Amino acid sequence: MQISPTKTISIWLIPPEPLLTELSSIQSQIIKQDGRQLPTFIPHVTLIGGVKISDCCTVEEIQKSNLQIDTDTNADIDDIAAQVVLQRLQNTSKSYGGVVCHPIKDKGVFAERQWNQSCICLLERNDSIMNAMQTANDVLFSSSSTTTTPNNKDQSTKLPIERHFRHPVNDHHYSFAYGNRIILPSVECPPTFTCTEMILMWTYPATLDGVKEWTEIGRVNLI
Repeated sequence: MQISPTKTISIWLIPPEPLLTELSSIQSQIIKQDGRQLPTFIPHVTLIGGVKISDCCTVEEIQKSNLQIDTDTNADIDDIAAQVVLQRLQNTSKSYGGVVCHPIKDKGVFAERQWNQSCICLLERNDSIMNAMQTANDVLFSSSSTTTTPNNKDQSTKLPIERHFRHPVNDHHYSFAYGNRIILPSVECPPTFTCTEMILMWTYPATLDGVKEWTEIGRVNLI
């Protein structure tokens, strides 16, 4: 048995209703205006993204879990590893409380060349979202996922949390749509919102064409 060294997972913060429906509608309008069949996705703020599942769980941890294992297929092993991580998140996040996302309206909506930052607004790096990011980091790289040396967990949790930010904006942001050279719509930053739900997602392949293959692993209630 071997957990995939290439498949990646991400933790998404989900806006509340009715904002979630409004953002989905805006995304649909942008895709229709663009005319290139851009991918659809659940409106979200990525708390931590693009983490290898093999860095978050081990075969040993799976074997100790109460989840069923098919030793003849690595694909099943990857799914079970993801469920182990999901259970960790759910157990840690009970009654955690909402995470406040505060768009920086002065920056407006803008585009970067990176396909997944091509129509975005930045979010304030406040205590609420940074604390949630730190907690998620600690859960993903918990001691139970150590396989090589006893210090792996300590090294992962002591590294700067900012390492999870992605180039080029290197900060929390909300993406209205994904694509290359999107024509910016006349939309404004959403109001401040509080997320009370997270989704653990498979986010591979990490390409624009790969978005349609991304799937939900499970949800985490924060309240």
